[in-house]
Amino acid sequence: MHTQPSAHGDSRLNPALHLLLIWAAIVVTAAAGMWIQSSRHEDEAPAGSQEANAEVAPVSMEAEMGAKVVIAMNAIRSWSPGSSSSQVLASADPLRESSSFAERLGYSVLIGAVDGWQAGVDSANKIEPVTQAEFALRDRVVGTMTARAAVPDAKFDASIYEELAPQLGYFARVACGDPGVVGEGFKVFIVLAAAFLWYALAFIAGAVLLVFVVLRLVMSPAPAGVPLDDPLQRRVMLICGETFALWMVAFFATSLGGAWIGSALVDALGIAEAPAGTNLALAVSALAFLSSLGVLAYPIARGVRFAELRQALGLHRGRGFLREAASGVGCYFASVPLLVSGLIVFVVLSWLWRLIFGQAPEPGHPVTGLYEGANALRVMLIFLLASVIAPIVEEIMFRGALYGHLRNTVAPRMRFLSVLVAAVASSAVFALIHPQGVLFAPALGGLAVGFCLFREARGSLVAPMVAHGINNAVTLTLGMMMMS
Repeated sequence: MHTQPSAHGDSRLNPALHLLLIWAAIVVTAAAGMWIQSSRHEDEAPAGSQEANAEVAPVSMEAEMGAKVVIAMNAIRSWSPGSSSSQVLASADPLRESSSFAERLGYSVLIGAVDGWQAGVDSANKIEPVTQAEFALRDRVVGTMTARAAVPDAKFDASIYEELAPQLGYFARVACGDPGVVGEGFKVFIVLAAAFLWYALAFIAGAVLLVFVVLRLVMSPAPAGVPLDDPLQRRVMLICGETFALWMVAFFATSLGGAWIGSALVDALGIAEAPAGTNLALAVSALAFLSSLGVLAYPIARGVRFAELRQALGLHRGRGFLREAASGVGCYFASVPLLVSGLIVFVVLSWLWRLIFGQAPEPGHPVTGLYEGANALRVMLIFLLASVIAPIVEEIMFRGALYGHLRNTVAPRMRFLSVLVAAVASSAVFALIHPQGVLFAPALGGLAVGFCLFREARGSLVAPMVAHGINNAVTLTLGMMMMS
């Protein structure tokens, strides 16, 4: 005999205690996830060893991109004498305080290219090496810049470049006088200018749309398709909170397991060399990420019907798939002002961090390491993972399970307060478990809040999924154009 479940489901726990346990589990798993991400980031980042014969860790792709901008701006300065060398070098300031010995040397090379090679030599001589390899690298760079100071128009020396390239990359080409460095710099500069124009226009259009959406939510008495008075609905959303906590565990387990399985397969098949080994490992990681959705079997096992689960998570066509997809484009634009606002907060936090603690951690994502030497298959896999699989998985769990759970358990009848708490809390968890770091969380969180607003307004996850995919595709495209 089927009986109507109570407002708090079949749990024998006190309802308030039940909620507290769910939220505690989410907080603990999110904290553990942040620790795992930071640990993986530190393990993957090249760290300089203090052993006597250790190799010098190479410069990052982000450092090379910054160097290209400086070289392009220096070329522009020759057409516009009003700008100073300090203004040109300002964008490379993080390199001066970098923990990477090679990046600090790279900054000296940029000083040489902008202020004269003798100034570069003086800057490099102030950098104190620790290991034998660092002493050797500094002496080679100083010797190269000294030779450039003596003969500014000397031809590119490929043999010296090959010695410096493993550690200095683009900086070595600048130091050795490669004539192609200016062209590469202009390529990055043009991409950055195009990105600025894109986001400026998106900000203006999105700000208007965002105001419209917020006003509509404020004036609308109830969310789309969510019966707040239904005890069964409240029970389902309570179970969604449990499901999200389980997914957090499954997400990190499948991420680590996928990386291990991918590495084991690459070794077993003997294809460790790129690109085949890298592509196989990436494909396995994508499948592992997708497999984390297996936790959706949990609410079914708890007695939630599949149709009820789909409705609760927003896994439906809403007012029509094409109409919801078109709303996804609007969702992306409306989220850009929140993203830009978050970026401003990130800049302020980074400045405060440098003021108090010294060098601020630079935001980075492991996927950027896959850009270099990427063939067509790897590019396809990267876009598939970032612009299709990630939006599907993350929207189901963050805007579906977590936001829906919070929205139906935190003052659900007080719509403005409930949406505010649910959007901010779910977006904070979303941002903090990403590998870009805590300082970058306001930017990702702002973007996620925009997705939450459209989840609330539309009642379907189609729009947030489309917006998430567009954002990731735009970011990937710009990144690949700048770092290729």
